[in-house]
Amino acid sequence: MKRGMIFAGGLLLGILVTYIGTLFFIVPVNTVFSPDDGREIIDLIDSAEDSIDIEMYVFTSRDVVEALERAKNKGVEIRIIVERSTISGSNKEIFNELSAKGFRVKYASTAFQLTHSKFMILDGKVVFVGSHNFSNSALYKNREASVIIYSEKTAGEFQETFNYDWSLAS
Repeated sequence: MKRGMIFAGGLLLGILVTYIGTLFFIVPVNTVFSPDDGREIIDLIDSAEDSIDIEMYVFTSRDVVEALERAKNKGVEIRIIVERSTISGSNKEIFNELSAKGFRVKYASTAFQLTHSKFMILDGKVVFVGSHNFSNSALYKNREASVIIYSEKTAGEFQETFNYDWSLAS
Protein backbone atom coordinates (compact mmCIF):
# COMPACT_ATOMS: atom_id res chain seq x y z
CA MET A 1 0.00 0.00 0.00
CA LYS A 2 2.83 2.37 0.87
CA ARG A 3 4.39 1.80 -2.57
CA GLY A 4 1.11 2.71 -4.25
CA MET A 5 0.88 5.96 -2.30
CA ILE A 6 4.48 6.85 -3.15
CA PHE A 7 3.78 6.11 -6.83
CA ALA A 8 0.56 8.19 -6.78
CA GLY A 9 2.35 11.05 -4.99
CA GLY A 10 5.19 10.96 -7.53
CA LEU A 11 2.71 10.89 -10.39
CA LEU A 12 0.84 13.88 -8.99
CA LEU A 13 4.10 15.75 -8.45
CA GLY A 14 5.13 15.01 -12.04
CA ILE A 15 1.81 16.30 -13.38
CA LEU A 16 2.07 19.43 -11.24
CA VAL A 17 5.65 20.15 -12.38
CA THR A 18 4.64 19.61 -16.02
CA TYR A 19 1.64 21.93 -15.63
CA ILE A 20 3.69 24.66 -13.97
CA GLY A 21 6.37 24.25 -16.64
CA THR A 22 3.84 24.84 -19.40
CA LEU A 23 2.68 28.01 -17.68
CA PHE A 24 6.14 29.54 -17.37
CA PHE A 25 8.54 27.94 -19.80
CA ILE A 26 6.76 27.00 -23.02
CA VAL A 27 7.45 29.54 -25.76
CA PRO A 28 4.38 30.42 -27.85
CA VAL A 29 4.96 29.96 -31.57
CA ASN A 30 2.54 30.72 -34.41
CA THR A 31 2.98 29.26 -37.86
CA VAL A 32 2.65 31.36 -41.02
CA PHE A 33 2.07 29.53 -44.30
CA SER A 34 1.71 31.44 -47.52
CA PRO A 35 -0.15 31.97 -49.65
CA ASP A 36 -2.84 31.46 -46.99
CA ASP A 37 -1.43 33.63 -44.19
CA GLY A 38 0.63 36.26 -46.02
CA ARG A 39 -1.53 39.04 -44.59
CA GLU A 40 -0.48 37.93 -41.08
CA ILE A 41 2.98 39.39 -41.73
CA ILE A 42 1.47 42.80 -42.46
CA ASP A 43 -0.65 42.54 -39.31
CA LEU A 44 2.46 41.67 -37.32
CA ILE A 45 4.26 44.78 -38.58
CA ASP A 46 1.17 46.84 -37.73
CA SER A 47 1.30 45.47 -34.16
CA ALA A 48 4.79 46.88 -33.43
CA GLU A 49 4.91 49.52 -30.71
CA ASP A 50 8.59 50.41 -30.21
CA SER A 51 10.97 48.86 -32.72
CA ILE A 52 11.31 46.74 -35.83
CA ASP A 53 14.63 45.34 -37.07
CA ILE A 54 14.55 43.52 -40.40
CA GLU A 55 17.20 41.45 -42.15
CA MET A 56 15.81 40.34 -45.50
CA TYR A 57 17.21 38.72 -48.61
CA VAL A 58 14.56 39.98 -51.08
CA PHE A 59 12.46 43.02 -50.24
CA THR A 60 10.06 44.17 -52.96
CA SER A 61 6.58 44.12 -51.36
CA ARG A 62 4.58 47.34 -51.54
CA ASP A 63 2.33 46.05 -48.74
CA VAL A 64 5.33 45.67 -46.42
CA VAL A 65 6.58 49.16 -47.33
CA GLU A 66 3.16 50.62 -46.53
CA ALA A 67 3.01 48.74 -43.21
CA LEU A 68 6.48 50.04 -42.31
CA GLU A 69 5.37 53.58 -43.18
CA ARG A 70 2.41 53.21 -40.82
CA ALA A 71 4.74 51.94 -38.08
CA LYS A 72 7.19 54.79 -38.65
CA ASN A 73 4.34 57.29 -38.44
CA LYS A 74 3.43 55.79 -35.02
CA GLY A 75 6.97 56.46 -33.83
CA VAL A 76 8.30 52.92 -34.18
CA GLU A 77 12.10 52.83 -34.64
CA ILE A 78 12.94 50.82 -37.76
CA ARG A 79 16.23 49.47 -39.11
CA ILE A 80 16.46 47.38 -42.27
CA ILE A 81 19.28 45.34 -43.78
CA VAL A 82 18.80 44.03 -47.32
CA GLU A 83 21.03 41.97 -49.57
CA ARG A 84 22.64 43.92 -52.41
CA SER A 85 23.33 40.88 -54.61
CA THR A 86 19.96 39.27 -55.28
CA ILE A 87 19.54 37.37 -58.54
CA SER A 88 17.17 39.99 -59.95
CA GLY A 89 18.82 43.00 -58.31
CA SER A 90 15.31 43.98 -57.24
CA ASN A 91 16.18 45.35 -53.77
CA LYS A 92 17.72 48.53 -55.18
CA GLU A 93 14.37 50.23 -55.88
CA ILE A 94 12.99 49.60 -52.37
CA PHE A 95 16.36 50.48 -50.80
CA ASN A 96 16.36 53.85 -52.59
CA GLU A 97 12.71 54.52 -51.78
CA LEU A 98 13.08 53.69 -48.08
CA SER A 99 16.26 55.75 -47.84
CA ALA A 100 14.52 58.73 -49.47
CA LYS A 101 11.66 58.41 -46.96
CA GLY A 102 14.07 58.62 -44.02
CA PHE A 103 14.22 54.95 -43.08
CA ARG A 104 17.47 53.61 -41.65
CA VAL A 105 18.35 51.07 -44.31
CA LYS A 106 21.67 49.44 -45.17
CA TYR A 107 23.00 46.90 -47.59
CA ALA A 108 24.23 43.68 -46.02
CA SER A 109 27.95 43.29 -45.49
CA THR A 110 30.15 41.75 -48.12
CA ALA A 111 31.84 39.82 -45.27
CA PHE A 112 29.38 37.06 -46.16
CA GLN A 113 28.93 35.62 -49.64
CA LEU A 114 25.21 36.40 -49.23
CA THR A 115 22.99 37.53 -46.43
CA HIS A 116 20.18 35.11 -47.14
CA SER A 117 18.52 35.75 -43.76
CA LYS A 118 14.81 36.34 -43.57
CA PHE A 119 13.89 37.58 -40.12
CA MET A 120 12.30 40.45 -38.26
CA ILE A 121 12.46 41.39 -34.57
CA LEU A 122 9.60 43.39 -33.08
CA ASP A 123 9.73 45.30 -29.79
CA GLY A 124 12.61 43.15 -28.52
CA LYS A 125 10.27 40.26 -27.77
CA VAL A 126 8.85 38.81 -30.99
CA VAL A 127 10.74 37.17 -33.88
CA PHE A 128 9.42 36.38 -37.33
CA VAL A 129 11.72 33.94 -39.14
CA GLY A 130 11.44 31.43 -41.95
CA SER A 131 11.37 31.11 -45.70
CA HIS A 132 9.38 34.27 -46.44
CA ASN A 133 11.07 37.05 -48.34
CA PHE A 134 9.26 40.38 -48.27
CA SER A 135 7.93 40.03 -51.79
CA ASN A 136 4.37 39.81 -53.06
CA SER A 137 5.11 36.33 -54.42
CA ALA A 138 6.28 35.13 -51.00
CA LEU A 139 3.34 36.71 -49.17
CA TYR A 140 0.51 35.85 -51.55
CA LYS A 141 1.55 33.26 -54.19
CA ASN A 142 4.38 30.93 -53.10
CA ARG A 143 4.26 28.13 -50.59
CA GLU A 144 6.30 29.63 -47.77
CA ALA A 145 6.67 28.51 -44.17
CA SER A 146 7.74 30.72 -41.27
CA VAL A 147 7.09 31.09 -37.57
CA ILE A 148 6.39 33.91 -35.16
CA ILE A 149 8.17 33.27 -31.87
CA TYR A 150 7.03 35.15 -28.75
CA SER A 151 10.15 35.02 -26.60
CA GLU A 152 12.37 37.79 -25.25
CA LYS A 153 15.22 35.29 -24.95
CA THR A 154 14.95 34.24 -28.60
CA ALA A 155 14.45 37.85 -29.68
CA GLY A 156 17.63 38.74 -27.75
CA GLU A 157 19.62 36.11 -29.61
CA PHE A 158 18.37 37.37 -32.97
CA GLN A 159 19.01 40.95 -31.83
CA GLU A 160 22.67 40.18 -31.14
CA THR A 161 23.10 38.84 -34.68
CA PHE A 162 21.19 41.74 -36.18
CA ASN A 163 23.26 44.30 -34.26
CA TYR A 164 26.48 42.65 -35.40
CA ASP A 165 25.30 42.54 -39.00
CA TRP A 166 24.12 46.17 -38.75
CA SER A 167 27.62 47.19 -37.59
CA LEU A 168 29.12 45.54 -40.69
CA ALA A 169 26.48 46.75 -43.16
CA SER A 170 26.88 49.79 -45.40
